[in-house]
Amino acid sequence: MEADEPPRYPDIQGYYLSREIGGGGFSKVYRAVHRQTRGLAACKVINLYVNPAWGLGTPNIKELQKEVQVHKALKNPYILEFLHHETIKIDNPDHYTPGLYMLLELAVGGDLFDKIAPDVGVPEDLAKFYFAQMVAGVEFIHAKGIAHRDLKPENLLLAANGNLKITDFGLCAVFRHKGKTRLLSGRCGSLPYVAPELGVPAGQGYAAEPVDIWGMGVVLYTLLVGNTPWDEPSESSPEFCAYRTGELFNYDPWTRIRGQALDILKGLLCIDPQQRLTIPGIKHHPWCMTQSQLRREQLSEALTQGIRQEGMLAYADPVFRSGESQAYAASRGARLAGDTDWLNKEESQFMRGTGNITQSGDLMTITTRFWMALPPNEAFQILAAFLQSDVADANGSVRAVAAPSAPGDSFPGSHGTAGGGGGGGGGGGGGVIKLHKAAGHQYVEGKVLVLPSDSLAAEGQSLVIMQRAKGSILHWRALWWSVVRANELQDYVIRGDM
Repeated sequence: MEADEPPRYPDIQGYYLSREIGGGGFSKVYRAVHRQTRGLAACKVINLYVNPAWGLGTPNIKELQKEVQVHKALKNPYILEFLHHETIKIDNPDHYTPGLYMLLELAVGGDLFDKIAPDVGVPEDLAKFYFAQMVAGVEFIHAKGIAHRDLKPENLLLAANGNLKITDFGLCAVFRHKGKTRLLSGRCGSLPYVAPELGVPAGQGYAAEPVDIWGMGVVLYTLLVGNTPWDEPSESSPEFCAYRTGELFNYDPWTRIRGQALDILKGLLCIDPQQRLTIPGIKHHPWCMTQSQLRREQLSEALTQGIRQEGMLAYADPVFRSGESQAYAASRGARLAGDTDWLNKEESQFMRGTGNITQSGDLMTITTRFWMALPPNEAFQILAAFLQSDVADANGSVRAVAAPSAPGDSFPGSHGTAGGGGGGGGGGGGGVIKLHKAAGHQYVEGKVLVLPSDSLAAEGQSLVIMQRAKGSILHWRALWWSVVRANELQDYVIRGDM
């Protein structure tokens, strides 16, 4: 395939690749549509042929093969289903984009933590609901002799009915095979979620299962308070040192966690892996023995409680009470109704309640979005200037590179709505702004797409999607929140009625 030719993708098991909905590093994720049944899936395309001279590193083929073999063997309601894989070679006669194609279940509910307000979290009953599903999924994984080793918010997705889906087995390891158990030795995972024993000197192994237990503990803490307890579990972290001594329990947000919830967290986050809670111990802990009282129809309201109270949904899914606005939303929603006909009543209720189906009928999995009362070209110029000056000046590690989007550019986080996807209406213009921003000792990276939209009016408005590629979901949402409330943009950013 020539360098200046647009990419061409083969059909994978009868699915054709549609819009890009995510990615990062060597991979991109596309929405895939079955040509006959119109069923939806996700297709992860991994570039296996990266030129080492580019200085970007190269994919680990052996690790990818392991990920495929492990993931496709794991069939469980709380694990994202692996459907099929194919490798397209670089010299294929049809000039398709070469790489490893992994066809996966499409988690149309998006990221679990995409709906959670930073420093707020979710109600304890909802945390218990999702923690129980995570425990069930991890118990199944461990029963197969596999450790996930990268449990974190970015790897917890949602089905259309709100159920949890564990994904991304790129760092997994087999610790038990044919009845024999071995210690692991690889150092891997995201620093805020890794277990402290992974920091022991090289050459010393560690038990596999306690590593995932620790990861679940950090995830549970993050669910309850909307942030991680430390940047990393080491002596270089003041928070972790204070946790080790017990001093940290005297400070917010730990003081917000009480009773059995605090007790189980201490058991999950026991520094000594031999004393850490096990799966049976978790299941018999008093906090887990009392099941969540949430009814299925209450899930979406509980999940978005924080972002609703903080006023975030007024930007991500603006609703207007005027008769004219209500009539326009109703008429547009009717025109797009076919796009969500495959959802049953329960799924549709959850998707609408979480903002994945907007008031105007668009189907979008990313809620770090907003609208601007400007045509796309003007919105792009103003937003790019703001991000390049104000945001970059506030932190020297931020870089913003603006590039106009080409006709037919993919639309992240959307699934086949009218006008090219997720609110794309007539007209053109807009563009892509790439961001790299420090967030504590870590960083977040992603892109901001400015697109034409007819979601809120027939013309003259733009939809802005902030799509995270790397880093913490909660840090990315905090960045989005600072952008939509910036004084310099208040004349243009659309906010719905409260």
